[in-house]
Amino acid sequence: MFSAIFSLLGLSFSLNTSVGRPLTLFTALVSTGLLAVSTGLLLSGPTSPQSNAPALAAAFLMVLRAFGVVLLPPRGDLSGVPQAAWSVLLALLAAGTWWWVLDRTEAPAALAAALLLSWPQLIDGINAFADKVFHKAALAAGARDIAPGAFTKIAHARDILIDKAAVMSGPNLMVTNVMAFNNEPKTLLAVAASAEAGSSHPVAQALRELASQWQVALKMPDRFEPTPGLGVVALLGGQTVVIGTTDLLKRLKIDSFTADAIARSLEADGKTVLRVAVGGRVVGVLGLEGTLRQDAGVAGMALRKEGLVPWLFSGDSPNTRSALAGMLGLELTDDPKPGETAPEAASRCFPDMPPLVLTLSQDRMALELREGAMPGKDGADARHSPLAVSDTDDIGAFPALKALAMRRNLLAVHARRLLSGLWLFAGLCGALTLLPLSAAPVLFAICLAVLWTFARFSIADTLHRNT
Repeated sequence: MFSAIFSLLGLSFSLNTSVGRPLTLFTALVSTGLLAVSTGLLLSGPTSPQSNAPALAAAFLMVLRAFGVVLLPPRGDLSGVPQAAWSVLLALLAAGTWWWVLDRTEAPAALAAALLLSWPQLIDGINAFADKVFHKAALAAGARDIAPGAFTKIAHARDILIDKAAVMSGPNLMVTNVMAFNNEPKTLLAVAASAEAGSSHPVAQALRELASQWQVALKMPDRFEPTPGLGVVALLGGQTVVIGTTDLLKRLKIDSFTADAIARSLEADGKTVLRVAVGGRVVGVLGLEGTLRQDAGVAGMALRKEGLVPWLFSGDSPNTRSALAGMLGLELTDDPKPGETAPEAASRCFPDMPPLVLTLSQDRMALELREGAMPGKDGADARHSPLAVSDTDDIGAFPALKALAMRRNLLAVHARRLLSGLWLFAGLCGALTLLPLSAAPVLFAICLAVLWTFARFSIADTLHRNT
């Protein structure tokens, strides 16, 4: 009775997970069947010491499954039900052989021993164990706040979309070019900085900072209308001021041919170029740039080395994006849509298998690795639940995390094969009545020792390299 209560409490943990629920329910179903077999044997006639073997096996199945769920919570994409089905088939074959060919009195014991010793108690918890031991190595590499199941998703990923903000040394931009067509540069700066006087965008901050250095007086605009991904439209001194990309000017039917010709040379250097129009006429061009992280290019090469294809996401013009991608060694995606975010671009550009997405957190204090959402599905969870987080100066943590995820998956595969072999061998020994039911807890302990040994030696050199 105590074993049954304990087992039910332990198994309740796996009922809350989609991975652990099938094997848990299957274990309970098989245990019920074993109890029915023992009951039938006891009621059918003279009892023998072997009549209670199926009931004892049912108790062991429930207790060991409960221990497995508590010690190694089910995780990953393997339910363990196919392995359990093979275990049932092996037990039935063993019982049939003893019943029809050998000694009928040994059939219940052979059935119980073959089923219990070949049962995959830990098969759906191997990934959880691998996560647990590799978590320490991931922390040593610079990652933090690793989500459950992150290793599996990272290992299966083939592409990673890197937001431009994630490879910049900070959110601040610097105005490097103030090119006025008919007026003084100070006049152009005064108009542009005044139009964005009430904005908190990095471009507006850079304009106000340069205006302060040049001692240019600013005015507050009468109206301010931001257009995400394109620019802003403001009303200043009775005139409409437009600051933005060539797409915004085309939308407003403002000719920007001269400005585009000048902008191309700046964009070739990886700068962000904005056109300034007053009263429907372009009056100048602004060039801005940020500082790239020193390790951004190295991180791109490291991601390639680990089997990930790095792609650049940026809302800049095609020329600027091409220049940045060349500097960092990244691939270019299709042109972004106005106001599109990196996760949205990931869903649109990679419809078959969404990539990982590396972005800057909203508070700009951390780097976040997220899972791209499938097209047509709600991507809110993917955008708001990072797989892993690192400090802004630890972009190198993500190539290391990919390497750890691949090694962890390899560990899980090898461990799964070895433990399956142990269970099969033990099940065959039980079918031949060479091993008693009491060997099941010993086999369970051996399996845990195997997992620990695998993890200990597979992670040791990784920890050594990261310290």
